[in-house]
Amino acid sequence: LLAPPPNGVTWLGEANRLIFSLLIWAVVGLEWVRRRLEAGRLENSRELERLVQERTTALHLANRQLENEVGERKQAEQSVTEYARRLHALANQLVEAQEAERKALATELHDRIGQNLSALNISLNLDLTLLETQLPPETAASVRARLKNSLALVERTTEIVRRVMEELHPALLEQYGLDTALHWYVEEFKERTGIAVLYAASEGFPRLRSKVEVTLFRIVQEALTNVAKHARASEVGVSLRRHATGIELQVSDNGVGVAAERPGPPVAGSSWGLAIMAERARSIGAELRIDSAAGQGTTVMVAVPNGLWEIE
Repeated sequence: LLAPPPNGVTWLGEANRLIFSLLIWAVVGLEWVRRRLEAGRLENSRELERLVQERTTALHLANRQLENEVGERKQAEQSVTEYARRLHALANQLVEAQEAERKALATELHDRIGQNLSALNISLNLDLTLLETQLPPETAASVRARLKNSLALVERTTEIVRRVMEELHPALLEQYGLDTALHWYVEEFKERTGIAVLYAASEGFPRLRSKVEVTLFRIVQEALTNVAKHARASEVGVSLRRHATGIELQVSDNGVGVAAERPGPPVAGSSWGLAIMAERARSIGAELRIDSAAGQGTTVMVAVPNGLWEIE
């Protein structure tokens, strides 16, 4: 018979089995924790991928929308640019048509009304000469007075027609150039309105291209018309200068000014007259600026660069 093992040995075996069991449970627990962590990582990874996909899709949509908006904006800008180009071209055509109509009307006035008035003047003068021998003295005096009144009326009408023709298409402009035409127009404006005007031009001012001369003359006409109608000015200065960089025209007054206008090119809301002046200047490649402030008068400036005014 074998003797039973001592108590110490039995306790040691039990302890080993307990430790082994704990190790097994520890390994199982660690594996369970690892699997849980792995499952959580996979879930988080899938969630992250889903969020990235959502963000990527949203970003692609945003980029596509932005590209569409940029394209639409570029198209809108191109449309606005094209519209502005067409508008300027139309305005230029209207200005040219207006100028042609003015010239045609001035010719019509000269050829028809002017000649008829001249013929009427000659006829009345002949009648005035003949009545001395055709009528008794007591009747001749009365008829002579009426004929002289008629002659005076014909002469006033002839002068009015002449002024209208010069306004429509000044012959001086074609024959002698802008300097002479402006000098005449300033004097006529002073006589007609009573507003003092000082005119100055560079000595020996040259002839310019026909379209440039007509355009600058019309701008002066429009500017002085605005002065007479709106400025309540007592003095106006008109200057025509040739500089190293080109031709400069300036019309300034001491009137009430235009508070709504900002210095620089005319903007939306400007009066029709200012818009017409701007289009006229643009049609010859010139820059028009208007400086005005309430109580400080208004200055209209036009600059024509070299290369655009010289006669070819």
